[in-house]
Amino acid sequence: MNQELAELFRDRLAEAGGSAELTASHDEALSLVREWAGDRPVLVDDHPDLTGLEVAGDRPLDPWDAEVGVTGVLGAAADTGTLALGPAPGRPRGTAVLPGTHLAVVPLSRLHADYAALIVALGRLDPLPSGLQLVTGPSRSGDIESAMIQGMHGPRAVRVAVYPDV
Repeated sequence: MNQELAELFRDRLAEAGGSAELTASHDEALSLVREWAGDRPVLVDDHPDLTGLEVAGDRPLDPWDAEVGVTGVLGAAADTGTLALGPAPGRPRGTAVLPGTHLAVVPLSRLHADYAALIVALGRLDPLPSGLQLVTGPSRSGDIESAMIQGMHGPRAVRVAVYPDV
């Protein structure tokens, strides 16, 4: 694992109000996500990086009832702590924004040094997703009397498990 790149991602995500942990394997990353989710109601995307993930919480029929959303990523930028998500069948946009907690797994092969490299990599996807979500930490808004409020338009917590996949 490129330790320095993963540490930069962790540090920059922390500056944005989120948190990341560096794990030794995919199995360890999934175990961490399972621990973080606990037994709360959870949405889990149908994403190849989440294969084998078993969670204790119920999977609600109504996504608004979920407390946790778990996603894989199209990529991530270390210099900003940004996650790139793209909707696809089995991967609705709401998984990352409706629940109060967003959990994600990031394979090191999709962790790019900077935001520009992430955008270039996303532009090479074939097919391109119908839309992109670029997530840098918990949701924040200063729309109300210029007071910064966390969790206004999305999750109040973002936690990421980074793992080596090469």
